[in-house]
Amino acid sequence: MKLSILDYSEIRSGASPEIALTESLRLAQAAEQWGYHRYWVSEHHGNRVLAGSAPDVLVSALAAATKGRMRIGSGGVMLPMHSPFEVAERFSVLSALHPGRIDLGVGRSTGGRAETSAALLDGRSGSFQRYPEQVAKLAEYMRGTSSPPVTPRPSSPPELWLLGSSESGTQIAADHGLGLAFGHFIRARAGREAVRNYRERFVRFSETDRPRVLVSLFAVCGRDEAEAERLARVFDDYLLDIAENGRLDAVPSFADIDSRRYTQQQREKMAAGRQRMVVGDPAGVRRQLIALADLYEADELMLATVSPDFGMKLKMYGLLAEAFRLSPA
Repeated sequence: MKLSILDYSEIRSGASPEIALTESLRLAQAAEQWGYHRYWVSEHHGNRVLAGSAPDVLVSALAAATKGRMRIGSGGVMLPMHSPFEVAERFSVLSALHPGRIDLGVGRSTGGRAETSAALLDGRSGSFQRYPEQVAKLAEYMRGTSSPPVTPRPSSPPELWLLGSSESGTQIAADHGLGLAFGHFIRARAGREAVRNYRERFVRFSETDRPRVLVSLFAVCGRDEAEAERLARVFDDYLLDIAENGRLDAVPSFADIDSRRYTQQQREKMAAGRQRMVVGDPAGVRRQLIALADLYEADELMLATVSPDFGMKLKMYGLLAEAFRLSPA
């Protein structure tokens, strides 16, 4: 089974955006050596904890910092905030710079709050109702079937993926022959059925097109159960912060978590958030991941985490690479 990484470029307590982005480069280099298949970065705006607001810029840096054995991409570009033509041009340039390595994943979210989205659009329309049309145009631009033509025209255009977590999202991916990155950490219920429908309804635009499914999820792995639980408590607090509209400036430290006092309602929210994670030691996480891959009939899983300590984050992905016996391509 292939394992991939979705990196949020999170800013840990006591660090800076510069450090967070440097750590993303270091993690990508290590991931390539361990044998991870893809390394994607996200698009978030107005989020003080996450440094990744420009995925195309970060993809360029990551591709330049790695050796070419691992695919690099966006997970994803928030298409309602952008022109499909501009996105197609930017990722065509990236593909020309790094042939056969670039993935273009797109999503429906704005990547930020309403005021941030308004600033991004600068008076332009950003209606979600246009999203299916935008996906269709992007696919046409990438296939060279729409006018005006996108330049440059790389010999190896980016792989197109759609981030989906609902029946409507998976249907859009199927309608346009795109790969499906299913967000298990967003909506686990009915996920199996949504992925099955995607495969059954997939439209081929060429003889080589085929349904492609990767499943993305939150993962926390420690050397043992105790360490995994300690790390997961930090993730619990981070997800709670998102649910409560953001009070954090950085991923909390272990000391921060130890000093927190939660209400009963907050504890219930954290318990619900924990259902979105896979937590355990390497053997335990491996069992859970294999079971999840079997559930979705997926041959690739993409793991995301946030950590208060970069060394422990590196160790986590190294432990999982060892548990799955990954090897560089």
